[in-house]
Amino acid sequence: MKVHSRALVCAALCILVATFFVVPSLSGQQKKIKVIADQDSGGPQGTNLLSLLMLLRAPEIDLLGITTVSGDQWVEPATVFALWATEQAGRTDVPVIKGAENPLVNTPREVELREALHGSYVGWHGSFNPDAPKASETWAPPGGYPKVKARAGRAADFIIDTIHANPGEVVLYCAGPLTNVAVAVRMDPTIVAQVKAIYIMGGSSDGGPELNWWWDPEAASIVLHEPWKEIVVSPFEAGAQAWSSAALMERIVKAGGPLAEHVKKIYLDAPPPAGTSMWSMMWDEVMVASLIDPAVIKKSETMYLDVDISHGPKYGYTMVWKQPDGMPKFFLPYSGPNPPDRVKWASHLVPPAHLNPASVQMEVDEEKFDDLFVRIMTH
Repeated sequence: MKVHSRALVCAALCILVATFFVVPSLSGQQKKIKVIADQDSGGPQGTNLLSLLMLLRAPEIDLLGITTVSGDQWVEPATVFALWATEQAGRTDVPVIKGAENPLVNTPREVELREALHGSYVGWHGSFNPDAPKASETWAPPGGYPKVKARAGRAADFIIDTIHANPGEVVLYCAGPLTNVAVAVRMDPTIVAQVKAIYIMGGSSDGGPELNWWWDPEAASIVLHEPWKEIVVSPFEAGAQAWSSAALMERIVKAGGPLAEHVKKIYLDAPPPAGTSMWSMMWDEVMVASLIDPAVIKKSETMYLDVDISHGPKYGYTMVWKQPDGMPKFFLPYSGPNPPDRVKWASHLVPPAHLNPASVQMEVDEEKFDDLFVRIMTH
């Protein structure tokens, strides 16, 4: 009996020791968030590049690849700057795959004609700006063109193949027009059920225009209509609560780290081109931060979102449906002598059948965001 008991005790100790060493290792692996970053990576400064640097450096993120798309810049220079970002971050192991150059339907000529008729309603047109370079034109980032090259193939194919290779694990981070993702879900609708979550920077919680959805409205509408397991939207208004600044960049330089020299050179030593500002709203960075630590968002609301694709004066505007609190009350006295029929009202209190609930970020904890941004950029 004693020998048997000792054997049991030894076995139990072996299991405990194995658990002590193995479990932390497994839990560490589980903390990595597998991400595909779909980005209109204009540069060298600004929200696009800073968010890519965050994704490339964050220890919580396993960045599977960067797919580029036109938006703030045309896809050719956007691809150059995405490659440059991987070099600046010391992460040239992350592949960059070039994506769509043009929207599915929208064109610069249609924008001109519509605005001639209705007036301009988006101040920033991205690569549709009247003074934008030609789509084929590229220019060297500070220090010269990147030595690393884009991976052969199309962004939509990479998105499909990577999701199938990691079923149920991939988070789609979409911080530009949604053209690549719309093409991917049309080519292979089965990927939707295999995506862990889709994070979308775009749209307006107030129902107005915003570049990423305004630039390719049909793509945004296609993506929003898909039944993703989780949709998180960081709208224009959320990113507008956080601004880059010299003080924020000085914190990064003072803390040191692999990106300190890059930040000093790009943001503190070099003046911006005449007529421009170095500092802007941090739309994409806020979404990256919320992916890493949801606590940077103080408040979110459930909304059902779509995009106006009528090609009228509000083409590209965000359409917002929120769950009403209940039956409208203010006009019931005008409805007749009978009490309200709650059964007949019921169908008016449910969301449109073709839309899906999205968690829309409404309020940012600016202090938490700044601290997380600095931590990631100094890692």
